[in-house]
Amino acid sequence: MRTSMDTDDLSEMAWEIIAQAAQVSDTLKADLGARSGRYGNEDDWLRGVLKFLKKIVVDPDDYVDYWNLEEEEGVTAAIMREIALDLSRWANETLAKPPTQRGKQGYLVK
Repeated sequence: MRTSMDTDDLSEMAWEIIAQAAQVSDTLKADLGARSGRYGNEDDWLRGVLKFLKKIVVDPDDYVDYWNLEEEEGVTAAIMREIALDLSRWANETLAKPPTQRGKQGYLVK
């Protein structure tokens, strides 16, 4: 029995978090996607994402410096903080909806 999920298990609304992250940083996109394996369901993943994004909002320099994002991707701490805030709002909106109203599961960004 599988106890962890995969990004293929995410609904359309949840996938939007990864898609929006990809607009700013491939590193953040990959980081958010990789976290799906830590959780057994979408709601737990969303709560984990919120916790992770809160750390970025509090200290965006730490995340940007750790991954060398300013040099590698042109992403500053200010940009990272803003995307983390936006993604947090979307994650909260997604959590507020029942899973049956989040769109189909297995949604893949094209």
